Amino acid sequence: MKRLILGTLVALLTTFVLVGCGSDDDTVVISERFFANEMQEVVLNHQQYLGRTIQFEGMFRTISVSDVDRFLVMRYHDGCCGEEPVGLEVILGDFEPFAQDAWVEVTGILEVAGGFLVLEVTNIRELSVRGREVI
Repeated sequence: MKRLILGTLVALLTTFVLVGCGSDDDTVVISERFFANEMQEVVLNHQQYLGRTIQFEGMFRTISVSDVDRFLVMRYHDGCCGEEPVGLEVILGDFEPFAQDAWVEVTGILEVAGGFLVLEVTNIRELSVRGREVI
């Protein structure tokens, strides 16, 4: 019986850690401490997160693909092959792009566009205090 209760508690705690603390409005908040794990959870199990509000902080990046500007909010993960980007492409809508590497907090709805996961931005703002760029 103790094993069952302990196993249930561990499963619940793991779920809270993987999907972020959230808030009353069911927003999935990706924390700095577990950024890589929580972002991986959202990407790998994206069917469970499509249409949900996701919020996280990271560096704003503009990249040009076939002469079209695309925007990312990301951090680097210190992986086996060096620093690898971890984050999501963001669709700004009516929001203006930020300077390269500006530290932002982004909130948006997770969608699939062109076969790729994207975050349709509902709010984005530049922060004066930067988090960890490499996690």
